[in-house]
Amino acid sequence: MAYPALYPWLAWKYREGLAERRGLYSAQVAQLGREKPFWIHAVSVGEVQSALPFVSAMRNGGYGGPVLLSTITSTGKTMALQEMDSLIDAHVFYPWDVPRVIDRALDALSPRIYTVMETEIWPNLLLELEKRDIPAYMVNARFSEKSFLRALKNKPFWSRILSTFRRIFARSGEDEARIREMGVDSSRLCRLGDSKVDALMERKKSVDGSKLAPVMGGKGPVFVAGSTHPGEEETVLEAFAVVRRELPESRLVLAPRHPERGGEVLSLAMLQGEACLLSKWAPGWTILVVDRIGILFDFYGRSDAAFVGGSLVRKGGQNLLEPLAWGVPVFHGPHMEDFQDLASLASRAGLSRRIENAGSLASAWIETVGPEFENNTFGQRCEAFLAGIGGASAKTWEEIASDNKKLLWE
Repeated sequence: MAYPALYPWLAWKYREGLAERRGLYSAQVAQLGREKPFWIHAVSVGEVQSALPFVSAMRNGGYGGPVLLSTITSTGKTMALQEMDSLIDAHVFYPWDVPRVIDRALDALSPRIYTVMETEIWPNLLLELEKRDIPAYMVNARFSEKSFLRALKNKPFWSRILSTFRRIFARSGEDEARIREMGVDSSRLCRLGDSKVDALMERKKSVDGSKLAPVMGGKGPVFVAGSTHPGEEETVLEAFAVVRRELPESRLVLAPRHPERGGEVLSLAMLQGEACLLSKWAPGWTILVVDRIGILFDFYGRSDAAFVGGSLVRKGGQNLLEPLAWGVPVFHGPHMEDFQDLASLASRAGLSRRIENAGSLASAWIETVGPEFENNTFGQRCEAFLAGIGGASAKTWEEIASDNKKLLWE
């Protein structure tokens, strides 16, 4: 009902791909629609990265039919075309969830199957897919504690919308339990693991280490504090000051969750030593503040130990998989509600540890570069751990292919 009034603002904000967002497509996409593509929706960069191993599993599994990938963000589109251009047949921007737009989009795209990566739920589209008897799947499904508690306040609505999915493949046991509590029948719910493990292993193969070599030139251990929020940078910097007294040549890479906060974080860092922004780096830095997106994973690969933010403040934590993919010891605060299963598994495997304050973080970082840590099997244990929880992408494709043999190969 609000769409007509909001349209001028929407048209300005989403001017890139405006026609596609309104369900209007090029002749090339319209032709693809006549071939009934397998439609995968990945809202932005993180979801596109999760989609990559899934699409690879589809192709490796023998599916040669058309694949359509949609995103909402421009950065998601850039990532998709960069990483999956040879695997997909077309990219479109996702249609607005307005009934007449959805009808127009589905008439044109005519997907044989619809799959959404993680938890991007647009009710009008899902209800219309159900009405047209087009199977819908949710892959790598996750519900943060905040989203889950909000959804429980309107459980009948969410139960109805989630019932439109033929199957939901949960990322973890915790996510599976939350989705079940929201009213999803157990017969349509399955836990297959985290597709991001597969995505990170694929991404690791393509990392060009030479890009960071000039920036990281120098000696001494390097510690990375990634995806930090306001209130955490102060603790990290206090911990690093303690580390520097013990290890004078050590350096810190500080990457705020939102890179646009780079200037604010730099002001804090400059109170402690030679600090600079990544965009204006200079040799001899002690603290490097990352003000670019998409590069934190590479920095983890050049570090001796890491801290993952969003966990000393109540933000639900961030994913521990990125540093673990490089065999890097990782530490986090007490607030890992959104990644509780993974944090528990990694802790039991001796690969991560909870810290409470600057003192415990400093001690943990110092410990990782001590002589008792130099010749241990940490990297090998990380590889074994990730191998044990990986493979979700291939398993998911096997489940969907088994459900839809006629649709996929007719």
